[in-house]
Amino acid sequence: MGEAEFAGLTLEEIRQQYGESTPRRQFLFRRLQIVTRLLSETGSLRHLYLFGSFTTAKPNPGDLDCLAVMAAGFTTGNLPAHLLDVFQHDLCRIYYHADVFWVTEAVGREHTEAMLAVFSHDRHGALQPIVEVTV
Repeated sequence: MGEAEFAGLTLEEIRQQYGESTPRRQFLFRRLQIVTRLLSETGSLRHLYLFGSFTTAKPNPGDLDCLAVMAAGFTTGNLPAHLLDVFQHDLCRIYYHADVFWVTEAVGREHTEAMLAVFSHDRHGALQPIVEVTV
């Protein structure tokens, strides 16, 4: 499998394209800014992909869907509580309205691409965009 190409957008470009048109989108964009900051604060974020209804034209997406690829040796074991929340599924949904799936680079590019291939389709099988967040 060859390396897939995804639109790489800065947070400002994501705000302009996806985060302005409705109050819900504005709210979710603010949450995306926080999630991106927290993931970056670990010092181990290598790639962040955004997908799901937020990257479509749906006026009121339910939440954010992200895949974070962390450095190969990354572990949540010694993270401070404020960073740990983004890696705990239930807390992340409550605090940030986000589903953050994460892997380390140790899984290999092929496996990451396979995950992204799954995430590139909605629950009905229709294609949906994936955006790589440029941080």
